[in-house]
Amino acid sequence: MTSPKYMMITVAKCAPGKVGEAKGHLDGLCSDLKSGAGAVTTRHGMIATGEHTGQLILFQSYDELNGIDRAFGVYESSASYKGLIHEVGVSVTLRNILRIEDLGLANPSTDQPGYGVVTRGISPDLQIDKMRACVPHFEAGGAMILRYCTILTGPAAGHRLIVAGYPSMDAIQKTYDNLGGSPEYNAVLEGFEVEWRNIIRVMG
Repeated sequence: MTSPKYMMITVAKCAPGKVGEAKGHLDGLCSDLKSGAGAVTTRHGMIATGEHTGQLILFQSYDELNGIDRAFGVYESSASYKGLIHEVGVSVTLRNILRIEDLGLANPSTDQPGYGVVTRGISPDLQIDKMRACVPHFEAGGAMILRYCTILTGPAAGHRLIVAGYPSMDAIQKTYDNLGGSPEYNAVLEGFEVEWRNIIRVMG
């Protein structure tokens, strides 16, 4: 699977009774982003915990920043995007661009995860070698995909984001049980301040 270099994350409010309709439009929008903007991967879901609980979230990744520029062009022409805004009535609350760092699972899955975990933190440097030492714990726990990113835009620019997908809540628990007692993870925490960690229910 291609390893993309950049990611854009969008969070939006949606009335609870409109989530099913929004999912259909998001599926269409993801298809449009792949065909029209060259998105390498897309995922969408609902945030289940934290400040934005109940809001929709869309992840899209690209080989180059120009892909994100093309994504905005897709928004202007996509019937699915117009449906989200004008028919469903979603309103964007957060959008950021991130650089994906050179770290990931040896054999990431292309299957749709059931859940995602997003962790934001502060680290003066990437600690890339220490982070790589933790990857086997994610793999042993059942993680399907893992991204380590630096936020490039917004008030949290420069902060780090860890995004991981899992088949089940049990796999999430197993992964963090593995990490919690490991010297590798404790070494990361010496220079990484966790700001928050949230769970996402993946819908597409």
